[in-house]
Amino acid sequence: MFTRIDRYILSQVSAPLLTTLGLAALLLILEKMLRLFDFVVNQGGPANVVFKMLANMAPHYLGLALPVGLLLGVLIAFRKISLSSELDAITTSGTGLPRLMRPLLMLALLLAVINTILVGWVQPYSIYTYRTLVFDLRSGALGASIRVGEFVEVGEDITLLVEESHQQGAELRGIFMERKDDRGSIAVTAERGGFFATEDDQTILLRLFNGVIVDLNEKQNKPRVLSFDRQDLKITLPAREDFRTRGGEELEMTLGELFVEKDNPANSSSLRAALTGNFHWRLMHSLSFFILPFLAVSMGITSKRTGRSTGIVIGLSLLIIYNEFMEGMETAVKNGASPYLSIWMLYVAFAGLSLFFFRISAFKAGGEPLAFIDRAWSAISSPIKSVAKSLMGVRD
Repeated sequence: MFTRIDRYILSQVSAPLLTTLGLAALLLILEKMLRLFDFVVNQGGPANVVFKMLANMAPHYLGLALPVGLLLGVLIAFRKISLSSELDAITTSGTGLPRLMRPLLMLALLLAVINTILVGWVQPYSIYTYRTLVFDLRSGALGASIRVGEFVEVGEDITLLVEESHQQGAELRGIFMERKDDRGSIAVTAERGGFFATEDDQTILLRLFNGVIVDLNEKQNKPRVLSFDRQDLKITLPAREDFRTRGGEELEMTLGELFVEKDNPANSSSLRAALTGNFHWRLMHSLSFFILPFLAVSMGITSKRTGRSTGIVIGLSLLIIYNEFMEGMETAVKNGASPYLSIWMLYVAFAGLSLFFFRISAFKAGGEPLAFIDRAWSAISSPIKSVAKSLMGVRD
């Protein structure tokens, strides 16, 4: 199916593609992880929930990294083979740039299918699961880690204070607890203790060791004091609402659900517009993979004499601008604009610009789409360099 040249092109593209995907996803996840740790700590939740939340955000970040990875993978590969004269040797043998696009378009097809699965089906479920974890964390369903040295409300009318917490709250030391009811209050101090699960989801067991119970019943003349070696106290957790079912907004719907619901007359006009915009945005996002190789090849081919990396900067800038405009066009559709006169017009414009650059590289002898930018930069930078050299000469 693939010739030796096809396999060579794919091998050159694979390394920078995978490296870019890994670095982009890692940077996005690390940035999100810091904010999630701060959020979880402020909510008093267990630390392991951060990794569950990150796992559910991974499909979203992978969807962001795939277009960047494809663009940079192809761009860096063709920059490398053009600077080493390998591209000249390939084209001299009779294999032109249009023929070299075949393995790249096959790669784009593979990534487009992966992206469609991600944005069409995986991301809606992962986003819903992520929001469920946030809801459970805020409602206390995941359990709260006891903050040392602070009074914490646990259950109904129960205040707890601990001096030390180990094993993520499984082992507590220096415990003070106060429980209030209609009769009065009970104060409990214990050397150590810990929380244990029960068969009832709404009840947890606080097991205390080596402590004292002080019953401050108002009907009694004096408090009753009881020492104990071990005491079990059941704590009823406050009732909480269940999280809503998946759906109700575009980000939590699969591609098939969007296709059905965007024309459902039972939905409000504003909801149908939002669903329509997101549906067309997802389609365009996947189809954009077939345009990126043409842009990347034209931005990657560079002159061996200058070896400038202008194409990398321009290529990334165009992709960023395109993504920003994509989001803007989706918002326009939500506000009532036609998806064909907004989202798809943007797609056609981006495709036309990419194919225009590729045509210059493929069918014009020595064609460099960004040659005018290099000339303009040289015209601007030459006087600056001359002035800098003059100043350095005066200082010497």
